[in-house]
Amino acid sequence: MDMSERCSIIGFGRFGRLLAKILREEFPVLVYDVRPDTRIARQLGVRCVGFEEACHARNVFLCTPISALESVLKRARPHLRPGTLVMDTCSVKIYPAEVMQRELPETVEALATHPLFGPDSAKNGLRGLRIVFCPLRIDNARLLFWRDFWQRRGVIVLEKTPDEHDRLAAYSQGITHFVGRVLGELHLRPGDISTRGFEDILGVIEQTNHDTWQLFHDLQHYNPYTAQMRDDLVRAFNRIMAKLYPKEGTEESR
Repeated sequence: MDMSERCSIIGFGRFGRLLAKILREEFPVLVYDVRPDTRIARQLGVRCVGFEEACHARNVFLCTPISALESVLKRARPHLRPGTLVMDTCSVKIYPAEVMQRELPETVEALATHPLFGPDSAKNGLRGLRIVFCPLRIDNARLLFWRDFWQRRGVIVLEKTPDEHDRLAAYSQGITHFVGRVLGELHLRPGDISTRGFEDILGVIEQTNHDTWQLFHDLQHYNPYTAQMRDDLVRAFNRIMAKLYPKEGTEESR
């Protein structure tokens, strides 16, 4: 791929800034946000531009909330040029895949992705972290380029269908964020008798509550398998309570 090809990032929040740092190693990077932070953009060596100019880049990364994806794609559609590659970075995949295939012109390529890391988990580097690819409409050579781009940085590239991704994610990322938010409501604090296990729990609480409520909301609402996960979690809680406090003659007490 021509090194002069520009990459753009639509959505310059926490993950968009991390992605800008990564992409700038090989590409000129443009960023768009409804509330652009030009100071941080300058620090990162990238340039804030208008929405239309961001859509004119050869590679467009969407780092928007899941719930905003459809409206962003509708707005971008008339500005995208033939041969552009659009990549989302959402934490769910069935919904973005459906929306991209419906809203993007057939002359535009599409790759659904889910980087399984963020600013917190990548603070010590990318090596050993993972990213999921769900190819939708993309030339094989281009797909191999982006696979190689991440692998050169030590990132493990996993290829899944959107359905496979969401089934697995509901019981990994989805349950982690849900439990982290629930435990966050207890306002737990470390103490001088804290065990290592308790400190690990505090780490989960800190990491999941550091992300925006919008991300948590969208994770739970836009993955069709998270409702079952939450139901399973409640039933598991009730089974443990029944074992702790069995009632005579009930199935749980036998």
